[in-house]
Amino acid sequence: MATTSTKSEWLVIIPDKPGSLATRFAVRSTHLKGVEPFRDSGVWKMGGPILHELPANDEPSSLKVIGSTIVCVAESKEEIMEMLKRDVYVDRGVWDLERVQMWPVSLVMATL
Repeated sequence: MATTSTKSEWLVIIPDKPGSLATRFAVRSTHLKGVEPFRDSGVWKMGGPILHELPANDEPSSLKVIGSTIVCVAESKEEIMEMLKRDVYVDRGVWDLERVQMWPVSLVMATL
C-alpha cells in the first residue's frame, strides 16, 4: 500500500552566529537570489531578518540582525534542514543551524 505524504506549514527560527553580521550583509544578495526558487514555488511563504531592536533609521547599517525567520511548507523538520543547509548563510557561517527551532503551524490570517 502506498503512503501519501502530507506537507504542513512550519515556522522556522534560525539564529545567527555571534559576530556574523558583516558576513550576512556581504552575502545578502547571493542569499536572496538563492531563496527565489523556494519563494516562487510557494515552499517558502515568507521570511526575513529577526531584529534585536527597532532600527534607528532607514539605513541598513542601523539593523541589528540576530537571525532569520521563515514560514515554509514541508513534510518534516529533516526536509527543512536540507533546504537550509543549501543556503549561502550556512556556507559562510551566518546561520547557526545547531540552534534552529521549528514548529508546525496552522496559518489563518495568510489565507483570509
